[in-house]
Amino acid sequence: MQASMENSALLTEIADKALLNYDIEVVSKQLIRHNENQLTVKMGALQQTLHAHSQKWVPPAGFRRLIYDETTIVQACDNLGKGIQSGIIGNDDYRIVCDVTKLICSLFANTPKTKASWGLVHADFLSGNLLIREGQLIPIDFSLSGWAYYLLDPAICLCNLKKHLRKAFIEGYGLQLTEERLYFIEALTLYIILVAASRQINNIVWKSWFEKRFPVITGEFCQKLQRH
Repeated sequence: MQASMENSALLTEIADKALLNYDIEVVSKQLIRHNENQLTVKMGALQQTLHAHSQKWVPPAGFRRLIYDETTIVQACDNLGKGIQSGIIGNDDYRIVCDVTKLICSLFANTPKTKASWGLVHADFLSGNLLIREGQLIPIDFSLSGWAYYLLDPAICLCNLKKHLRKAFIEGYGLQLTEERLYFIEALTLYIILVAASRQINNIVWKSWFEKRFPVITGEFCQKLQRH
């Protein structure tokens, strides 16, 4: 069954509340100055081109990058547990994180990592890491790139794009959406949020983010995924 990405309630709410805490202002301002719909199509096409290249590319000996797999989300869950001791994460919120971690691990276990579905991704495609030059998009900063399901990159983009631009991105990427694939993208969105949050658990600068936004992530979005 075909799914409508632009109508994904979970992705819309995440985009509206900027829960990824990414600095997308650079990209937003550039899109306003140009044809945002056309550039969003190019954004999807560029990402698909990168993934197509990744499928053919042979890594050199000794090439090592981050791995966005089940082990990473389990480690993130364990690390977020430190927030209970410091008082920035409640017991109920952490219980939900653990439940969603198990759900995501189950999804990953049932989704084969094939040449077509798994490879090198950018993993930070909308963090001010796109430049516009003469109407063309240029990706920069591959510091978070690593091995993951290719759908991780679209998940990061789609949850940062406003509803009316998601269709343009999907068109550019050539993404064939089914209900099952949409659910997997939503799961990947929560995956990257939890992984990113776990890396900041001891960062005092993020204290207010955890206090204000983490209950929203667990109380609304994690539970939405569980109720699917």
